[in-house]
Amino acid sequence: MNTLTEKSIAQLKDLDNIKWFAAYTKPRHEKKVREYLLEKDIESYVPLVKKIRQWSDRKKWVEEPLIRGYVFVRILLKQQLYVLETPGIVRFVTFQKDLASIPDFQIEALKRAVDEEFILKSENYMRTGQLVEVCEGPLKGIKGKIQRIENETRFIISLDVIQASYQIQIDPAMLKPVPKDKKTGHISLPLGM
Repeated sequence: MNTLTEKSIAQLKDLDNIKWFAAYTKPRHEKKVREYLLEKDIESYVPLVKKIRQWSDRKKWVEEPLIRGYVFVRILLKQQLYVLETPGIVRFVTFQKDLASIPDFQIEALKRAVDEEFILKSENYMRTGQLVEVCEGPLKGIKGKIQRIENETRFIISLDVIQASYQIQIDPAMLKPVPKDKKTGHISLPLGM
């Protein structure tokens, strides 16, 4: 007869509560932090990509972090202090003062893309409510807030002029986020997607 002990039941519950979290690292410490975490038996992940580096006398293939300044850890919430004691870790990524967990499927997708050596190119992350500027074409220089994102290849922008709204289609490649320090002192038309 198979019976579960209280300890094994608690362990099964803990497995359900293990989540991925992102932690900030000191600059250029991602790989070393991963080594320290492995020594502590903490599951961690640093996506590494191969790049060719040019020095004055030679070229060499090196592995560099795809996402600089971060290490991903898969832990129970109660293990966060144990992780923070790791040399090179600065703090966890938080959202509204809580640790921001990352869904397993997102880490799995990242792992597969890196393992299969897909070419990964960093993109400007844009979201609803974000201030953006049109960086090319006849609307170059127009700034506004994203209202709606229709799909990955087509954004709908509404131009609010004199209490009227007009919608146009625009390629997201023609948009760039406006840095926080550049948001003030500019006259702009509200844009919506």
